[in-house]
Amino acid sequence: MSKTVFVLLLGNKEGQPADLYQELQQKEALAQADQAGLTVEVACAPGFDQYRVLRKRLGDTSSPVDAVLTEPASASSMGLMLKGLKGRTGLVLLNAWDPQVESYIDGWGEDLPIGAVSTPHAAIGEIQGRQVSAVVPPEGSVLVVTGPPRSSAAPERLQGLRSTIRPDIKVADTEAGQWTEADGILAFNSWYGVFKTRHEEIHAIAGQSDDVAVGAREASLAVANAEHAAMFAKAKLFGVGGCPGFGKDRVDDGMLDATIILPPNTAMAITLLKRFWTDGVAFPRRSFTEVVPYPPTSVGTS
Repeated sequence: MSKTVFVLLLGNKEGQPADLYQELQQKEALAQADQAGLTVEVACAPGFDQYRVLRKRLGDTSSPVDAVLTEPASASSMGLMLKGLKGRTGLVLLNAWDPQVESYIDGWGEDLPIGAVSTPHAAIGEIQGRQVSAVVPPEGSVLVVTGPPRSSAAPERLQGLRSTIRPDIKVADTEAGQWTEADGILAFNSWYGVFKTRHEEIHAIAGQSDDVAVGAREASLAVANAEHAAMFAKAKLFGVGGCPGFGKDRVDDGMLDATIILPPNTAMAITLLKRFWTDGVAFPRRSFTEVVPYPPTSVGTS
């Protein structure tokens, strides 16, 4: 019996993928579905509209859904999904995890898969900490532009960076509202409003996404203080994502000094669902894709 998987990705208000990474997620899902012999439907929605789109699709009883793959925009969105889907369909969370998931797994339904497939956010931060440590001088400083605090990814990445960065490096951080260039600009400007009165030097800017990093760089070069603008122009710039067409290309053309390549994980999720339905292999609670620095030498030799 054919199985149907509904993939709900982060999108813009037009219902298109929000960024290149979400585009890769869509392409991987469709390609893997062909190999696995599953029916996959893909929809995209902004964070505030995710649950409505999900409920609308599940309300179509003429075409039941056997599992939902989705990346919740926040812990509250995740809670709504867990509550609304328990006992009704399978659920695979992408790039998200929260302790509340554990309370839903027991009693979810033996014939319904539930789990998470994610990039290892702490490991991402650890790599970025080593990248920064490889280039920042002794007693130097780095500005970390994080993702949205309501995302589980942002604090895990920051914690990972703090765990590997050299202890002599001073770390300042500022929060971006989303993972976009525009939010990177806003986050930098918010931080700079306080920094501009200080007499400190920033040797690196580390964005938790390539988009955020590029936005922060743009804002830093536009500051009115000429000395500060010159300082920021010399600061090393790091990102996360490494998508062909943006992050990886920005390293190759010299705009970014390094990034971390995050592979799409919808293919892994669909493979695990296929094993669950075909071979009876239990769906793992948490699975992780591999992340690597780009270029490989950016982590230094230590």
